[in-house]
Amino acid sequence: MVSDLKEELIKALKKPSTFGPDIDLSDYGLEDPKIYDRLEVSEELTKIISRIGLENEQLNLNYVQVDESAMYDALGRSLRKYNTRILPLRKALDDFTYVKDLMWRLVRPDLDKYTAANYLYGNELGYFIYVPPNTKVSIPIYSCLAITSNNKMQLAHNLIYVDEGSEAHVVTGCLVPHGVKNSLHIGISEFYVKRNARLTFTMIHAWSEGVHVRPRTGVDVDVGGEYVNYYVTYSPVASLQTYPVIRLGAGSKASSSSVIAGSGYGVYDVGTKIILGGDHSTAEIVSKVITKDSSEVNARSDITAEAVGRGHVECLGLLLSQKSKISSIPSLTSKKPGATLSHEAAIGVIAQEELEYLMSKGFKEDEAKSIVTRGFIDINVKNIPPTVELEIDRVLDLIAKSAAST
Repeated sequence: MVSDLKEELIKALKKPSTFGPDIDLSDYGLEDPKIYDRLEVSEELTKIISRIGLENEQLNLNYVQVDESAMYDALGRSLRKYNTRILPLRKALDDFTYVKDLMWRLVRPDLDKYTAANYLYGNELGYFIYVPPNTKVSIPIYSCLAITSNNKMQLAHNLIYVDEGSEAHVVTGCLVPHGVKNSLHIGISEFYVKRNARLTFTMIHAWSEGVHVRPRTGVDVDVGGEYVNYYVTYSPVASLQTYPVIRLGAGSKASSSSVIAGSGYGVYDVGTKIILGGDHSTAEIVSKVITKDSSEVNARSDITAEAVGRGHVECLGLLLSQKSKISSIPSLTSKKPGATLSHEAAIGVIAQEELEYLMSKGFKEDEAKSIVTRGFIDINVKNIPPTVELEIDRVLDLIAKSAAST
């Protein structure tokens, strides 16, 4: 049986993704994975982390993966009083027998060549987070995944389990330092939000113009649970393609918000699918897209009602150059009478009258562009911890300043 699965996955290594440019995996090499039970934040890592606005949070990091080497806080000092665990998934497999039953249930290993490669060669490196029942973790849980050399493939498999009645805020930064021009990141994420639990997941991407990025995410939200996702990417990439799938149980909620700032020659194919799987479930997908240079963004969104619930999609785009492109691709499907689904989409440019008004108040043209762009990309995401809001604000300020330079 195991050999049959391996044969199927070897065949799947040639299976392209439904969306996004196809990548030749043989162009990238892998290192042997290493795990260190002591987390040391070096000066070099501090510089890298500053790209995603976490420069004030280095000492609060709980898990770091640099290329194929994982470091984690074995003592879990900041999380000890919550009895919350964070450790490499590979180690969690040895320590907790139930972990194996959770893996590869929400993301199929044969989905495409990227999931197949991760299953076959990833050695289950990535983080595992467990929050015990009826526990509210008031501090954010920070992790960082970085690629520091060229022609490398980074594989990560992350699993979060928030048990019944609990609450957690996880912040993950994915990035490369300046100078890395060619690499591939494949990240598999599986999140379980159990009955009446709540997970807020914030991801900030800062890659570079030669990097290809392929996250694959599945989320299961149990009865009365809530999942809030905030995703920001603001740097050039060669290509980015992600399409998380979130399934909701009865009375549960999901909110997915993203800010995509396309630049260079990058191709960004970013979307979210939410399935209303239980009655009285609710879903919202909001995306704000800006493009400059010759970048191209496909903003996808899909809400499918398999039960009586409510869903809304909002996609807004702002073109900042003549050569860039934005495509809004919403999809609504109802399989149950009584479900209410809606969407709105708009793509435009900065109105000249807005710039002229601000310039009449004494702002320079680039300052006026920055103010308009900053207002456009702002998304009101409820119940995010203040420290995380500050980090997001810093990144959004960077995006607005960069947009003003076009």
